[in-house]
Amino acid sequence: MSLEIEEGTFVLLAGPSGSGKSTVLRAFAGLVPDFHGGVFGGRVLLDGRDLRDVGRRELAQSVGIVFQDPEKQLVMTTVERELCFGLENIGLPSTVIARRVAEGAEFLGLTPYLRTPTAELSGGLKQKTVLAAVLVMQPRVLLLDEPTSQLDPAAADEFLSLVRRLNQEYGLTVILSEQRLDRCYHLADRVAVMEAGRVVIDAPPREAAKLALNAGLPYVPAVTRLLAAVNGRHPLTVAEGRRELLRTV
Repeated sequence: MSLEIEEGTFVLLAGPSGSGKSTVLRAFAGLVPDFHGGVFGGRVLLDGRDLRDVGRRELAQSVGIVFQDPEKQLVMTTVERELCFGLENIGLPSTVIARRVAEGAEFLGLTPYLRTPTAELSGGLKQKTVLAAVLVMQPRVLLLDEPTSQLDPAAADEFLSLVRRLNQEYGLTVILSEQRLDRCYHLADRVAVMEAGRVVIDAPPREAAKLALNAGLPYVPAVTRLLAAVNGRHPLTVAEGRRELLRTV
């Protein structure tokens, strides 16, 4: 596969389980093959530099990744210690660590929970804590591997709204792998559909939806699939679909 992503872009990776989405994200994070193993061919470049030539300390401050199960990514006993962990590992001064932790906790609404044991947090707060621990490292690229799979709809919507805000207001490059397309398809600048380890569609959301439907692929929001069958339109959200139906009536 070949994929080029511009800085500040929000890219959604769609496709069936086993299509290679998680492997791609792990390769982007520099975790393949050193951590996950396997046979690695080709190159992954960040600003023209091969990730295999980038030191771990520098890479941790350039690319951050959030997995689908926050409990497997949490390593410390409290929220505050979790946010400090990565910063301490790269040897930042205590004053810098304190400032970044305070800013990250405030941005994600975690300030009241800084002394709370991570084991006592809800699923949504655990995922927010993991995201905050990544963000305090101040990466330029944020990778998300099905981060809402264990969240209820309200928590999932809140989490994705935070991610979109990071992309729009702070210029963070976001690459999101997600199965529940209804809640995130319209947030992306580009949609890359994967099948069997290959990118078969790479286009803006509405164009990607048309191409997927024409190819008989199911990787589009339910409202898009429904309205395309009714009147040939391709709304990406329920609100757009409602407006289209009113026009039809």
